[in-house]
Amino acid sequence: MKKWLFSTLAVLLVLSLVLVACGPTETPEPSPEPVLTEAAPPPTEPSVEETPEGTLRVGMVSDVGGVDDASFNQNTWEGLVRARDELGISATFIESQAQADYEKNITEFGEQEFDLVFTVGFLINEATAKMAPLYPDSQFAGIDQWYDPPIDNAVAITFAVDQASFPIGYLAAGWAVLQDPDDPHVGWIGGMEIPPVQQFIVAYEAGVAYYNEQKGTDVQVSGVYVGDFEAADEGKIQGNSLIDEGVDVIFGVGGKTGNGGLAAAKERGKWGVGVDVDQYFTLPNEQDILITSCQKRLDNAVYAVVESTLAGEFPGGGIYVGTLENEGVGLAPYHDFEGEIPAELTEEVEAIVQGIVDGTISTGWPLEE
Repeated sequence: MKKWLFSTLAVLLVLSLVLVACGPTETPEPSPEPVLTEAAPPPTEPSVEETPEGTLRVGMVSDVGGVDDASFNQNTWEGLVRARDELGISATFIESQAQADYEKNITEFGEQEFDLVFTVGFLINEATAKMAPLYPDSQFAGIDQWYDPPIDNAVAITFAVDQASFPIGYLAAGWAVLQDPDDPHVGWIGGMEIPPVQQFIVAYEAGVAYYNEQKGTDVQVSGVYVGDFEAADEGKIQGNSLIDEGVDVIFGVGGKTGNGGLAAAKERGKWGVGVDVDQYFTLPNEQDILITSCQKRLDNAVYAVVESTLAGEFPGGGIYVGTLENEGVGLAPYHDFEGEIPAELTEEVEAIVQGIVDGTISTGWPLEE
């Protein structure tokens, strides 16, 4: 991982859900499960008086994918819903329609003196770093962000997604060999070519290489960055192109764009790997072709930060790193493939996970400079 990913103590996170009069939105009761089960509903506008005095007020500024993206933003919101239901906070989200909205949306929460504000995604890093110091009475938590120099009232939340992506690359390679032994080939569809996405891809490809090294095979790997997180149609086009090249398994890494690649796999009778959440629950049309998902447990991270804030231990100026060991990242269950993936392959994947945790296996991330 990059130095900024592993530099400080892991911090427990927690998020809260409050609906605000000017702009935020509220959802009905979601599932308490730490996986996404449904999209967030349309916003409503309750009055500020609905929040009891002394309740921790938590806001969330989404990235442009929207809170119902069945992926990154939605999983963050799910963590806040759980924090609301279990910890008694209030929570509100504002959806960013474009990158130009970031500062405006952060300002809205800051001006209303929210206690804790989550900003979601690498692309909001600069806006958070600029605005957080302007509102010292609020605390900020930036997901997939880092601050140099550190900001006293902000914590950077990062994830060692390479730790989960590497064994998934190994698994995908093994599955491709089983399904297409004459020409096994795996692929990926990426959103923007930015570090949080590259981290998935580099480790996934390293996992494929590790399979080849261990098994003496020659599983090929191909992929493409689309440059957008919301381009489902383009993701599907690129997914079909990869399948035309012989790809058997597609890893969708890029919100709705990656989902488009999984849709192509479904239509062409191929297989897929989900990202960020257990997409078996969020992509019902594709669930029967998903062998697993590479989970970035934003819900666990935000819950932990909220919890620490309630305890008076907000980790301002620090970094939280979600890992395999603290359940900040992980592999989703195999679901429909539980009985189809050979026991030997399953055991090898489990051994790789343990090797990553104990430091005997390297994921290939960060890349050597």
